[in-house]
Amino acid sequence: MLIATGVVLAFVIADQWSGGIVRDGARVGSSFISGYVSSAALAVLHTGFFSSRRALSVENAELQTVIKILEERIAGYQALEEENVSLRSLLSVSKKNAGITAPIVSSVRASPYGTFLVGAGESSGILMGHIVLSSGGFVLGVVSDGGLTTSLVTSVFAPEETVRAVVSGVSILLEGRGGDNARAEVPRDARIAPGDIVVAPEYDGRPIGVVGEVVFHSGDASKTIYVRLPVNLASLGFVYIVPRP
Repeated sequence: MLIATGVVLAFVIADQWSGGIVRDGARVGSSFISGYVSSAALAVLHTGFFSSRRALSVENAELQTVIKILEERIAGYQALEEENVSLRSLLSVSKKNAGITAPIVSSVRASPYGTFLVGAGESSGILMGHIVLSSGGFVLGVVSDGGLTTSLVTSVFAPEETVRAVVSGVSILLEGRGGDNARAEVPRDARIAPGDIVVAPEYDGRPIGVVGEVVFHSGDASKTIYVRLPVNLASLGFVYIVPRP
């Protein structure tokens, strides 16, 4: 600060002593520097450096738009492929049972009552009591309410729902627990193991689940089996609906 102050004072004294010659020289010098800076700036602009940057920015934005469009098309192709796979898997079921293929139009997880909607109703011949099957032939649920173009399906393992079933030759009463799961009490000497298929006579002997776990404590007169549906309902796109026998 002292040095800068000294330089300024020296400049003022020299300017007064010279009668303004120093001031005029400074003006000329500043004009020269300003002109040089302007010329340099124009030279840089004429090189096209900034215009190239702008062009690259525009090109990058256009490429990002193209990438988004391609990603959307790829996702669309994948969705169509998954839909085709789902429909092809239902062909084997349709050969054995006369029915209708229908899309699932509501989220299974969104309902706390174990229900979901399918995109077929009375106009397609769907009536209350019709059975809803997976591509593997497992019973997913029953049509519990119908509309003209949609039907409400109640899952076979919906909370508080019960169904008579047979596993390994043992008759059981399954109690729905929600989340595609159910439980039942069986005699302690029943030969039931995880992986055994559970069928329901009221659904024409069709499979409704698989034993996932057997819980038994020493001294108990019975044991508990937990049955699950071997199908992820949330991932299904289509189901097959057949009349109840």
